[in-house]
Amino acid sequence: MNKLITLTRKALTIPPNMIIKKIVQKIYVSVENTIQKKRDLRMGTHINFEMPFIHVSYIDIWELDLSRIDNVSATFLSRMYCSHRFDLLGSGWVENSYDSVALGIEGYKYDMNIIAPRSVSEEYEPIDWQKDYKSGFRWNKKKWYKDQRIGHKMGVDIKVPWELARMQHLPQLALFALVDNNLIDQNIKEFKYQVLDFIENNPPRMGVNWVCTMDVGIRAANLLVAYDLFLQMDENNVLNDDFKQIFVNSIYEHGLHIINNLEYSEKLTSNHYLSDIAGLLFISAFLESNKEIDEWLAFSIQEIISEMRKEFYEDGGNFESSTNYHRLSGELMVFCTALIVGLKKEKVKSLQKYNYKKWKIKPRLLSLDKQEFSIDTQEFIINLPQWYIDRLFKAGRLTVDLTKPSGEIPQIGDNDSGRFFRLSPNGQFITNREAEKKYLNLQGYNELIKEYVQKDELYWDENILDHSTFISAMGGLYEEEIFKNNVMLENSIIASMAKQKLTTNDKSYTNPIILGEKIDVLPFSNEIIHASQSTFKNLKQISYPDSGIYMFKADNFHLTICAVPLGQKGNGGHTHNDKLSYELWLDGKDIIKDPGTYLYTPLPHRRNEFRSTKVHNIPMIDNLEQNEWNEGVNGLFHILGTIDIKVHKLNKDSILLDLKYEGISFQRKITIKKQNITVIDFSNKSLVYSNNFNYYSNGYGKIYEKK
Repeated sequence: MNKLITLTRKALTIPPNMIIKKIVQKIYVSVENTIQKKRDLRMGTHINFEMPFIHVSYIDIWELDLSRIDNVSATFLSRMYCSHRFDLLGSGWVENSYDSVALGIEGYKYDMNIIAPRSVSEEYEPIDWQKDYKSGFRWNKKKWYKDQRIGHKMGVDIKVPWELARMQHLPQLALFALVDNNLIDQNIKEFKYQVLDFIENNPPRMGVNWVCTMDVGIRAANLLVAYDLFLQMDENNVLNDDFKQIFVNSIYEHGLHIINNLEYSEKLTSNHYLSDIAGLLFISAFLESNKEIDEWLAFSIQEIISEMRKEFYEDGGNFESSTNYHRLSGELMVFCTALIVGLKKEKVKSLQKYNYKKWKIKPRLLSLDKQEFSIDTQEFIINLPQWYIDRLFKAGRLTVDLTKPSGEIPQIGDNDSGRFFRLSPNGQFITNREAEKKYLNLQGYNELIKEYVQKDELYWDENILDHSTFISAMGGLYEEEIFKNNVMLENSIIASMAKQKLTTNDKSYTNPIILGEKIDVLPFSNEIIHASQSTFKNLKQISYPDSGIYMFKADNFHLTICAVPLGQKGNGGHTHNDKLSYELWLDGKDIIKDPGTYLYTPLPHRRNEFRSTKVHNIPMIDNLEQNEWNEGVNGLFHILGTIDIKVHKLNKDSILLDLKYEGISFQRKITIKKQNITVIDFSNKSLVYSNNFNYYSNGYGKIYEKK
């Protein structure tokens, strides 16, 4: 009913001529899809011509700093990937093959194994690319990509095959071979076989791994980076001409798919569209120039700049209202920026003559004289606008400020563990038994893997909340002290790609001092005091007002207050009902933590539970959610927002915020004193605090009980 009301209200706001235009467009798209589908099901979907080989390299392996990647991590992770064991989205290090058995998700488990197809080599066992190997459900590779279903069965997560098919482990295989040269032959063969396996069993526009263009873009970029690295160490010509031809053809097919399936809307673009464009940028930077590729390149640069303005506030925060999506989009931006400013001279020259008039896809491609970037015709490099350079700098600085002394960031909004590249291993080793004991999602794990694993085998536990790799990447682009840390690889990769440093003109903080104003006296109140063992020293207040993030920091505490907007221009796709909540690290440990996200579509009730008001560090008032959502799969990524947030008072040691929704007035005043933090809540209705939610998720699919 809520959904019907929402759609009706939305329809009434659209002019009749726009409604007619949308109907005509839908009919046109439907007819076009029908024709394309029939053609794809009847004929092969691979291109029937050969693309020129890739001859450029953007990452010099001799410029990479691998000093912080140890042999133990490199050897272990290489062995996992070569054994087709992947720990993705809470799966644990389990094998994914056509006869592998699934662990299941909260009791939901499927047995849909089939006979494996012919292998690309006698020494290689095929990966089941269509399977959610957590639940055992598999999609059909012979089914057209737009007919694949999402969220139609309990426990089934389409993100699992998507995540694996992003191929983010392949650049790691190349890097680990550089760490330990004994791994080169093994890893380069595995790269070759996995790529051929994927191409053979995932024809363009068929199966689950072409459904989401975002994942196609991320996959293309990771394939190209891995190829670039491996090609420089391929002394035995493992990647022969036959492979190179198949590979470059597939990369071109990825580009065609992206350009024909852009996740673009005039109303809203998000991290999905940004990932589409990022993938297209990498493709057009690596492929040999021609009229079509030149248009792709110009369009990619144009849209990267456009999305920086749309998706990042002026203070540097990301409009998804999520600290983890801020990292994802930040990674997309910093790697794309490095590639743009480090483009080969031949590529830059080609941008002087692209034909914008033949562009038939929305959004339109602008002529060179109307672009926000310019070309230095002496050096043949791309000059990005200064506002863009400044905003990217502030995006990185926000992550620096968010980072707690523990090295982790507070969770605000959704966390789907999403990355553009996974390069430096970021986590710690524990044992399999310790992993099962820690994570509820791994119950029965050791029994499942006992056939091929010793009980005390190491378990690499990735730390999704450690964003130091993003900070390191920023250090490769900016010569700023704040971006220097002990993660060296990302810094060196970005530096190798960019070949230059960017300079920001805006290093200042926007730290407004709000003197206060007269506000209503509310009848209900509650006080909470967090006391420290020692006096606070070097207290400072940091504000990101556009993003709605406020921080107080001292030597022995870190407080982050969430006053973020709904995000995505009010769509609220990755927003939680966490407004005016806070995370607190004090005296060496976390005192208050956001519960995280856990899952999206496999268990809708869990999704809604983890984003609900009652599980966050705020009172439940009048038994009302801060924001409502529609039932069903569509409601999982949209919030019906009515909230109004205002900062009434702010200075170096206190903040007073006001939240209004559904007739409720709620105020939270936080004051920093010599040795304690006082939180006083006021409301026009009774305050009810729920302390019985004992679950915590530190990454997508991962869940454990609070101690």
